[in-house]
Amino acid sequence: MTYILRYLFQLAAVTALAAAALALLLRMAGRETLTLGPRTVPIRWDAPCRGQPFTRSMALRAALWGLAYLAAVYAATVLCCAVSGGSVTWEAVVSALRRSDAVHYRNLAMLGYHGYIENGQHLFLVFFPLYPWCVRLLHSLIGGSYDLCAHLLSGSCFVAGCVVFARLMTEELGWEAARLGLGLLTAYPFSFFFAGVFTESLFFLLSVAAFYSIRRRRWVRAGLLGALAVLTRMQGLVLAVPWLVQVWTDERPLQKLRRREGWVLVRDLLRRLLPLGFLGLGAGVYLALNWSVEGDPFRFAFYQRDHWFQYPVPLPACLGILWDTAAANGANAFTFTTLLPELIVFVLSAGAVLYAAGALPPPWTAYLLGCLVLNYSLSWPLSCGRYMACAFPLFAALALLLRRRPALGWALPASALLQGAYLYAFLTGTSIY
Repeated sequence: MTYILRYLFQLAAVTALAAAALALLLRMAGRETLTLGPRTVPIRWDAPCRGQPFTRSMALRAALWGLAYLAAVYAATVLCCAVSGGSVTWEAVVSALRRSDAVHYRNLAMLGYHGYIENGQHLFLVFFPLYPWCVRLLHSLIGGSYDLCAHLLSGSCFVAGCVVFARLMTEELGWEAARLGLGLLTAYPFSFFFAGVFTESLFFLLSVAAFYSIRRRRWVRAGLLGALAVLTRMQGLVLAVPWLVQVWTDERPLQKLRRREGWVLVRDLLRRLLPLGFLGLGAGVYLALNWSVEGDPFRFAFYQRDHWFQYPVPLPACLGILWDTAAANGANAFTFTTLLPELIVFVLSAGAVLYAAGALPPPWTAYLLGCLVLNYSLSWPLSCGRYMACAFPLFAALALLLRRRPALGWALPASALLQGAYLYAFLTGTSIY
């Protein structure tokens, strides 16, 4: 029976994402309805939102919201240290937050990729370099502990990311949607990773800023920011998807070809697509790092598979791994802190993609769909919930849905309470990746 349910779940997941992809393609073609026999099915199921100018007051409120959220996470960490009977010191607080990959990012900042070795191997080449490089640079400028520099970097990037995200949403969807989107972002159960020594804050800032530049047709700036995003996390490559969708919807190449404007099309495409190569430059720097450390630009792939047991798999296979592992483990802590949340986040995100396909502009949907597919195409998907915290169109789609369905407003405080439970579990040593 378990295998039947797993198969039905995988089938439903693929069907939902295929439907979202079809709706996205039709929207890119300028269609808002689909005729199926005698029936006409709407593709746009939400009225277009009206953006508004983003003011300094809005920017200040977004920054203060980000600061208040970080203060809440640190206050909760202090409280947890006090309740657990330990000392409430700076070292105790950062030690409570220094778990999982945070240890490796701090050590990479301290020792560098050449110096951080385990069992005679550079196992940590699998971690992309921009975050530890920035921590190391900040340490060289202001001194202090590496933990302090890492938290300053993460905190400042998160606050700046909140401002850029609010600007993006306000100018396209309105301030009310932007406020709700910020609330959903900070209430998301795994958003507390933004306050830790992880790449989430830096990647969030760079990916939102690159996406904003794509939407404003600032192609060179988008390429440079995208290159930095790729140097932060592999998921930065997904920025190519909304870029291509934006160019397609702007240029309407089929219409230009029908009007025999081929040379004009080639000129415009070159101007818009050449800066996309900066994303490849970011990936090239990472490959060069691998080559400089071990003489093999793809050495990270060996360590990913041999040590970390991580390699690409089709999305249905990834969901099957989560399902089977949860069924085999039963009702234990690992199931409730890692496996079950990963499945729930996928269901939530797949529903958001379906809704976004008819409610958000196509580049937003394309980016969310790309993030979801890439994050859930791994052989050992332990951190999908954390990775999806940076998939900002998820919170835009949910914000529009909550505005349309106020009866779902209970989901916001429920998500915040769930985040509190997961933060407590994380701080007390439970394995949450």
